[in-house]
Amino acid sequence: MESTRLPLEGLIDSHFHLLEMRKQGLEPESILYDLHSQGLAGGLDVGISADDVAERSQLLAPWPNIRIAAGIGPWGAQGEHEIEAEVIRFATSTTAFGIECIGEIGLDNYWHYGTPSRQRELFILQLELASEWKLPIAIHTREADEETLSVFRDRDFPYGGVLHCFSSTWEVARTALDKGLHISFAGPITYRKNESLRRMLAAIPADQLLLETDSPYLSPEPYRGKTNTPARMVTIYAEAARIRGVTAEHLAQQILCNFNSLFPIRDTPVLLGG
Repeated sequence: MESTRLPLEGLIDSHFHLLEMRKQGLEPESILYDLHSQGLAGGLDVGISADDVAERSQLLAPWPNIRIAAGIGPWGAQGEHEIEAEVIRFATSTTAFGIECIGEIGLDNYWHYGTPSRQRELFILQLELASEWKLPIAIHTREADEETLSVFRDRDFPYGGVLHCFSSTWEVARTALDKGLHISFAGPITYRKNESLRRMLAAIPADQLLLETDSPYLSPEPYRGKTNTPARMVTIYAEAARIRGVTAEHLAQQILCNFNSLFPIRDTPVLLGG
């Protein structure tokens, strides 16, 4: 009997950027309809700007299985504005919306946004905000392993979180796991020279693993270099399942459970700051 399973049935994309897809010529509304027609179970839409949460909240209102993350990434450390004032402005402008995650936030020594001290201040202030609002976090760390570890060692994460698009060392992974955080892998697990990344994927505890596209960036092979979309989760799940020696269906069930544990669906939006 021919299978009637939809291409994305049961799959979760734990990190993508709908408004960035628009900049690549893709329409988020069409993408959302297409994804759900193919069976996508859910995902996390992550903002790039501190000011885009209103637009994204309206866009995602019909899709409660797509959670919303908002935050100021390390690129927000550029310039000479006062970091604390910027975080207060972000918090004030966000309280009217039922976001479900603070992110992406973190540290980046690859692009050298601002100064290391400004990045660190921005990161820590938003970690404190997430704790105050009782929300999980989505962490960006790129070529900043020691700096990230120094932040991790000083605090706990009672509401959980995820290191997205993981590309760091096992020491970073182990520390994050010990703190109760999840680790998420993206398209680079399919790249030929990333054997060390595949070994780390194989070693992550099943209940702390997530997968993502980080679309519109980082398309998996054989689409590398092209605009990415959440539909390419199929390729990422297939490769992750091969690496871990399980079926794609088994892996999808585990990821769905992990995601729903970290980002539970809420019947009504939780207004923040009250």
